[in-house]
Amino acid sequence: MVNSKIDGESPVHILKKWLEDAEKTEINDPNAMTLSTVDENGMPDSRVVLLKDIDTVKETIAFFTNYDSAKGLQLQAKPFAAITIHWKSLRRQIRARGGVAKVSP
Repeated sequence: MVNSKIDGESPVHILKKWLEDAEKTEINDPNAMTLSTVDENGMPDSRVVLLKDIDTVKETIAFFTNYDSAKGLQLQAKPFAAITIHWKSLRRQIRARGGVAKVSP
């Protein structure tokens, strides 16, 4: 994530607050996010995954994937991604992009 502040708060802190708000109002999967990667030809590829963890100290987010899936293989070949999280009931969305790395199980 970009290391900039919005009203004195990091984007990861805002994401955490907004997710907590969404957990009270969104009926299904408030942690659903669109993950976009690129394939070996540079074509974009998007799918919905679930955000699993927000680390406000390291300023990172985590999601699960099968390393042998198309998504997992694309992330291994080009370790960059973009995400979008949209909460219709709150009329909010967050976008982020950057490098990805495996985390310990």
